[in-house]
Amino acid sequence: MSELDALLSEVGRRGFTWHLFRADRYGPEVLAGVFEHPGCADVVVLTGDESAHAYRVPTGAGTDVLAPALVSWWYVASPVWTLRALLTLAEPTGHHHQPLLVVPSGFGVPGDRVPVRLRRRDQGSTRAG
Repeated sequence: MSELDALLSEVGRRGFTWHLFRADRYGPEVLAGVFEHPGCADVVVLTGDESAHAYRVPTGAGTDVLAPALVSWWYVASPVWTLRALLTLAEPTGHHHQPLLVVPSGFGVPGDRVPVRLRRRDQGSTRAG
């Protein structure tokens, strides 16, 4: 198992919900993981083999965590380094409010966010030709 596979497994084990998108009907696939805390969400966006970013975004009515305007923390690097940073991020507390930062260009899930459809195959069934 590669380090990236191990980190992705750990993020999933911690309870992140995964979303798979295409930037448009013909664009590359984008994998985004979201973990909801009270009052904020941690988000990681994997956009390719060598590019990823993560951020902590305040949540509330009307907040789109995949298209943030302000964040309290952000990180950009390779998928391995981004996941490492995300996994070492301290749990948010209600007693300490982080100053909000304007989101750098290109953060969130780009494009029209066309969801990729996944079909689950029954474990016991086989397809006859």
